[in-house]
Amino acid sequence: MIDKLDLTTPRLRIRHFRQADSDDCYRFRRDVFGAREAPEAAESWLSWTIASYRELAQLKQPPYADYALERRDDGVFVGAVGIVPTLTPWGALNGDAADALLSPEVGLFWGILPGYRRRGYASEAAAALCDFLFERLRLRQVIATTAFDNAASQRVMQKLGMTLRRNPLPEPAWCQIVGKLRNPR
Repeated sequence: MIDKLDLTTPRLRIRHFRQADSDDCYRFRRDVFGAREAPEAAESWLSWTIASYRELAQLKQPPYADYALERRDDGVFVGAVGIVPTLTPWGALNGDAADALLSPEVGLFWGILPGYRRRGYASEAAAALCDFLFERLRLRQVIATTAFDNAASQRVMQKLGMTLRRNPLPEPAWCQIVGKLRNPR
């Protein structure tokens, strides 16, 4: 599919994580996800992520991975975005609460460090990923999921032009609100 993902927007660069990003990964996992882990766990995740770029490219698979998000002007790490496999309960979202079967979709992920939020970075990066997925990979649609109380992520979904649906099922917890964006081409 692709050997290396390296996207730029007017303010941001989306790039592969590098081993040198170890401290940023640890801080991101702690401050965005509330992970209570030793730095070695973030290091292990980082090594796995870097290896996955190579393996997925060799297998000609979609570039499912997390990517570093940095400001172009000074290279400061502000968060991460990703292309992730996501399971979605379309039956329940379409009004049939008895249909709890899940379907695989290509999903978007974003997370911004607390000190850099409310600057539009998540929306800008997610829009760049959508353009990449629609133009380069020619996907029919992408989705994003979040919790009922994550208004910031729901705003990003709306800015992208996603149609939002509320999941009537209690599980999966990370899939309470689903945003869907169809390829406009």
